[in-house]
Amino acid sequence: MEFLLSNHPLDCPICDQGGECDLQDISTVYGYQTGRMMEYKRAVENKNLGPLISTIMNRCIHCTRCIRFSEEIMGEYDLGTTGRGQLTEIGTYVDKLVTHELSGNLVDLCPVGALTNAPYAFTTRPFELTNTETIDMMDGLGSHVQFDARGAEVLRVLPRIHEEVNEEWLSDKGRFSYDGLKKQRLTVPMVKDENGVFVETTWLSAMNTVAQKMLACQGDEMSAIIGEFSDVESVVALKDLFNRFDCDNLETRSDTAKLNADLRGSYLMNSSIQGVEYADFLLLVGLNPRTEAPV
Repeated sequence: MEFLLSNHPLDCPICDQGGECDLQDISTVYGYQTGRMMEYKRAVENKNLGPLISTIMNRCIHCTRCIRFSEEIMGEYDLGTTGRGQLTEIGTYVDKLVTHELSGNLVDLCPVGALTNAPYAFTTRPFELTNTETIDMMDGLGSHVQFDARGAEVLRVLPRIHEEVNEEWLSDKGRFSYDGLKKQRLTVPMVKDENGVFVETTWLSAMNTVAQKMLACQGDEMSAIIGEFSDVESVVALKDLFNRFDCDNLETRSDTAKLNADLRGSYLMNSSIQGVEYADFLLLVGLNPRTEAPV
C-alpha cells in the first residue's frame, strides 16, 4: 500500500472515483499516516480513449485489469503496457480509440480514478444519488441495471450482478443512452409552418391540428405506428381512439418481425440465455449479435 501511494496523486477531492474508490477504501484501513517516499511523483500523459472514457493516467497503479478485460472478455487487443519499471504506462500502442461495444465496463473495473465515466464526470458524488434497480431495455438480453438519479434527473446507469443473464457486464448502449432523456429530446410539440419548417407550438394548438387532420380522413386512410417504449395504457388509449374512427390499422412491430403469438414456442426459442453455451447448433439470420446484444 505504501508503494502504491508513493506515486499516486493526492487529488481525491476532485477525483470522480472519490467515495467509491477501491484504493481509497483499502488505504483508509491499511494505509500509513505518513509516507517515506521523498522522490517526485511521476507524471504520465493522459490517453485519448474516446468520448466515453475519461483518462487521468497519473492515478494508474498498473493492476492491468483493463488490459485483461479487453483481451479475455471483449476480445480486442487495444490496450497494453509499454516501458519498464517506473516508465511503465498503460495505453494503446498506437494512437486509436477504444470503440468496442463493452468499453464502458473498463470504468467499472478500474480500482482507482484512472479510467472514469466521461459523460458523468464532475456531476455529483455517489452518496447524493438514489438507486433504482431495473432492467435494461436497449437490447433483447434484459440485462439487470441500476439507475442512479439525483432528484428527477438520471445521471448514470450501472450494471447489477446477475449470473444467469449479464453476469456483471453492460453494453455501452445500455450504459450511456440515458442522455436521450435530456439531450436532443422533443419536450414541446412542433408543427410545420407555410414554408415547411418545424416551429414550436402549444399543446392545445397541436391537438387541434391533429383533430382536424383526423376528421378530414376516412377510417381506412389512417394508420397508427406505436413506438417500442410506449406503455400498454397509452397503446390501448390509441387503439380505442382509432377504433372510434372505424380504423384497425395499428402496428407495433417497428423491426418488421412477424411472430405468431398464439404458440408459446414461436417466441421462446426453447432455450435460456445460459443454454446458448450448450447448444449443438446456432442459426443466426439477418442479425449481428455484437451490435444488437453485445453482452
